[in-house]
Amino acid sequence: MEHFDDILREAAERIGASTSCSVIMRQGGGYTRVASSDERSAACDDAEVAEGRGPCVLAMDQLSGVIVPDITEEDRWSGWCATAVAQGFRSAAALPAYIAHDAVASINLYSDLRDPWDAEALVRADVEVQRVAAAIAAQLS
Repeated sequence: MEHFDDILREAAERIGASTSCSVIMRQGGGYTRVASSDERSAACDDAEVAEGRGPCVLAMDQLSGVIVPDITEEDRWSGWCATAVAQGFRSAAALPAYIAHDAVASINLYSDLRDPWDAEALVRADVEVQRVAAAIAAQLS
């Protein structure tokens, strides 16, 4: 999945605001971390996959974005929060994308800053998740 890691590193740069990115995919009820821009975001998404709970999972469940302006104030996902804080992150956002009838993905954004993404950054992030979803769909077909 090194190719996808490169895509995520580029996405993080385009989104800005000191962003790290990671992507989780749900297919057939199971979760997989597809790629990450760096080891810190990978650790957070690995914790989310292990628990089956977190902002990325919620975004995929409801097919709408989830914003976590301050991880230290979040109380819905204790395992994921502990990992994210241990990795030095302060904020997160998750944006989902439909891939196929049995597959959906979500890009998780992480930042060391509190609530760093304005509307324009979130629009750029949505473009990136659609780009990643298209690349995943192409690989699955």
